Amino acid sequence: MNRLTVVLVTDEPEFAANITRRWLDEKNVPSFVLAQTNCSSEFDSGNFDLAVVGGIATGALGPVLETLKGTRRPVIHISRLNGHSPREVISIAETQGWPDLLSTVAHEILQRVRTEGELGLLQEKAAQLELQAALGRYMLDVRHSLNNVLTSILGNSDLILLDAPALPGPQRSQVETIRNMALRLNEVMRRFSSLQKEMQLLQQQREKTQSKKASAAHA
Repeated sequence: MNRLTVVLVTDEPEFAANITRRWLDEKNVPSFVLAQTNCSSEFDSGNFDLAVVGGIATGALGPVLETLKGTRRPVIHISRLNGHSPREVISIAETQGWPDLLSTVAHEILQRVRTEGELGLLQEKAAQLELQAALGRYMLDVRHSLNNVLTSILGNSDLILLDAPALPGPQRSQVETIRNMALRLNEVMRRFSSLQKEMQLLQQQREKTQSKKASAAHA
């Protein structure tokens, strides 16, 4: 998964420096984007995984938090005043040791973001596999009908070619092309049947393995 991004919304360089210095001690350091309150384009797009707000004037805090709320991304506010953050925002008091607390809380949030992203990828892959399985089941359902059609095409083309001397060259060539294409399709269907048998065998082996594991667990 791509490196996670944390946007630091502050008007105080030292505030951002305190955070980045503390985070350098972590094993997985995210990418940082520094944004000032007068540059909302840096954080209103939602192109980040976590926002940390602090070191800004009281009058600018409300609009900043409202903008961040619209991004639907998690927000941590390092508060110098109690009761300032809305309930959608995680508030941490700017007391001694706040960078350590911030790092701990942020780590849990980013881990959840990472897990949700991985879950989304797994769900997408599962949906693709389900689509492929549905296509496979459909092919199994129509295989018999296709075999009947191919048998008819091959039989009739062979009958026509028996009378090949009476056919003009171009027509004979066209019939031979039809027969050859039907033979190729027939070969594809045979391979498909072979694949089906292999899949059934693998399924049986898997069921036997699961049964043995279940028996061993109850022993």
